[in-house]
Amino acid sequence: MTTEDPPTLPGADRPGFRRSTIRIEPAACRPYRRSDWEDCLVVIESGSVDLDGTSGIRQTFHGGDVLWLVGLSLRGLVNRGDTPVVITTVRRR
Repeated sequence: MTTEDPPTLPGADRPGFRRSTIRIEPAACRPYRRSDWEDCLVVIESGSVDLDGTSGIRQTFHGGDVLWLVGLSLRGLVNRGDTPVVITTVRRR
């Protein structure tokens, strides 16, 4: 689910930027599609998310972490926790 909310990142409310919020429910996986993350700063707002690589390597990120997901070989973003993961993306329009 993606929604447009008031920005929390400095400068994200400027006309040249678009902010989106992504929510991943517990035990859910969001398949990685490169186009979803192109030109995006990714901020884990709350919860913990695993980035599952195509090689089988898994890396966990937590609330407050800032990511750039372009160029990574990922299968998906997985919430293995008990609470929803909330992710904010900011990109140029």
